[in-house]
Amino acid sequence: MKASLITNSDLVGRTEIAETNCGPIAICGTCRPALFRNLQVDQGLGHFSHYSSIIQRLEDFETIALLPGGRVTLGIEDPNIIVGYCVGSYPDSTDRWAALGDLMYELAAVEVSRNYRGCKLGEKLLGTTMNDDFFEDKIAYMCGYSWHWDLEGKGMSAAQYRSMMKHLYGKFGFREVYTNEPNITLRAENIMMIRVGLRVTPEDQMKFRHLRFGMKPIADKKPTIPAAANT
Repeated sequence: MKASLITNSDLVGRTEIAETNCGPIAICGTCRPALFRNLQVDQGLGHFSHYSSIIQRLEDFETIALLPGGRVTLGIEDPNIIVGYCVGSYPDSTDRWAALGDLMYELAAVEVSRNYRGCKLGEKLLGTTMNDDFFEDKIAYMCGYSWHWDLEGKGMSAAQYRSMMKHLYGKFGFREVYTNEPNITLRAENIMMIRVGLRVTPEDQMKFRHLRFGMKPIADKKPTIPAAANT
């Protein structure tokens, strides 16, 4: 593996080598935009008959890494092959959750190449991403849409895949929440999960509860100072 790439602090925030039954895989967190031009995407992250990977191009990783708050964690196999990834960013301005500003942070995707599944890379990628004090000020969330799931490749039903995702994210403090957000409610198997950071205030948590069901966050009220009586 090209150590000059994965240990260069100008390219990667942190790196650990995971010994897996697929061989050693470098788990690289907080990847910088300049890293991606030196890499290739494994063929197991691509377009198949009943499934297409959410990210298939190096340019897409670079776009996410360039976003304010954008995060890319990669699994890289010798010498420079991307075999899995976890990406996150603040919600798009058109998303319901953007109404709460920088409080909300989306874990947009965790995916492992079809050629490297069964190596527990998804857990390592998500764990490396979440291992940051940054998230203690955030409500981190994921929206699982069944039309993105590789049911054929995993040999699972939608219900089984949903259960697998709950188990994976649950290891990192996420829990399922209910919402009337239209994309989530479109199919029964879709799911939203959140992790509330330790420093998120009860007031912000209440705003999020309201927003889950389409109620606009209530602005903080300033205390009313009574008018002075005439003397």
